[in-house]
Amino acid sequence: MAHQDARDLGRDLGRGYAPRVSPALPSWLRSPSARAVDVLVVLVVFVLVVPATMVEAAKTDELLEATLLALASVLVLLVRRQQPFVTLAVVTAANMLVPVDGPVSIPLMVALYTIGSRHSGETAIAAAGAVVAVGFVYRLVGGTEFSSADVVGLALLCAVATGIGLYRGNRRASLDRLRERAELLDRERELLAQRAVAEERVRIAQELHDVVAHNVSLIVVQAQALGATAGDGRVRAATDDIADLGRATMTEMHRTLKLLRAGAEPDLAPQPGLGELDELIERARSAGVGIDLTIEGEPRSLSQSVDLSAYRIVQEALTNVVKHAGRAHTTVTLGYRPDALELTIADTGDTPPREAAGGHGLIGMRERAALFGGTLSAGPRDGHGFEVRASLPYDGAPA
Repeated sequence: MAHQDARDLGRDLGRGYAPRVSPALPSWLRSPSARAVDVLVVLVVFVLVVPATMVEAAKTDELLEATLLALASVLVLLVRRQQPFVTLAVVTAANMLVPVDGPVSIPLMVALYTIGSRHSGETAIAAAGAVVAVGFVYRLVGGTEFSSADVVGLALLCAVATGIGLYRGNRRASLDRLRERAELLDRERELLAQRAVAEERVRIAQELHDVVAHNVSLIVVQAQALGATAGDGRVRAATDDIADLGRATMTEMHRTLKLLRAGAEPDLAPQPGLGELDELIERARSAGVGIDLTIEGEPRSLSQSVDLSAYRIVQEALTNVVKHAGRAHTTVTLGYRPDALELTIADTGDTPPREAAGGHGLIGMRERAALFGGTLSAGPRDGHGFEVRASLPYDGAPA
């Protein structure tokens, strides 16, 4: 419940009080900038201070002096955020020196409020005490138009303005803490959700591994049993190939599942690459597919990730040929271009491969190519057959 309250408060409070204002208002009124607020404050204080001071000063012969001091105490509020103590010094001096009674204490209250709301309590109290001390000293040295009652009134004014500022500052700090807590809880919730998704994927992978491993193990056992009882050498060779392929499949499944498990140490066994391409092609040929391998350009060293992805793309493309094109003749071309490795796998079959319901073959190949900033296209060839073309940049780093 406390977490929910913090999230709700964080969303409601937003930035200050702006989200509580009606959205029908213009955006500059809902979320005014600090400079706009300062200008508005100066205008309001100007209307309250300068005309009243001029009216009082008009009764004497000190109109110019009083007006200049009132203007100075008002205009300096424009820099109250950037120079709060300079502002306080100016408005304090104007408050002491103005020769007439007037509302010149308003700028002083604004200056003390600003310090109280933006600085620590010790700093705000010290600033207020300094103002009272200056007033007391000024009274002792015989400051004109500044009586003992004015000193007491100044002390009360400083106490009220500083107290309001400290209250506002503490409230803002509390709202900021609530907002940070709400943001932290949101991030924590997202991380927990991501962790739950990852754990669910690992669980599904474990279940899939168990099912497939059981069936592949049965295939290996039955192939070996058939080879042991068969009198034909070609049958024994075929069953041995089936058993070897099943064992290789089991090894790759174990490796992949180990990488998926949370906290598992990575398998240090080497991943397949284009160096094992000949073995991959031979296995496809043993399934009855005629394959020609062509290498264009000067072979070069590839990063492990690009090498693995190139191997997997060729592997998946040949799997599609076996599944959908039968014994169609296939050409595999590796093109070592200046900036990228180009793969072309084309067959002469009559039936283009299609993704079965829930199939991810072509999608997986595209994802592998896109991971390194490359491209992959797959589609029917002119006339008949199907072609897969991929380009993998040599310097493509996984995104």
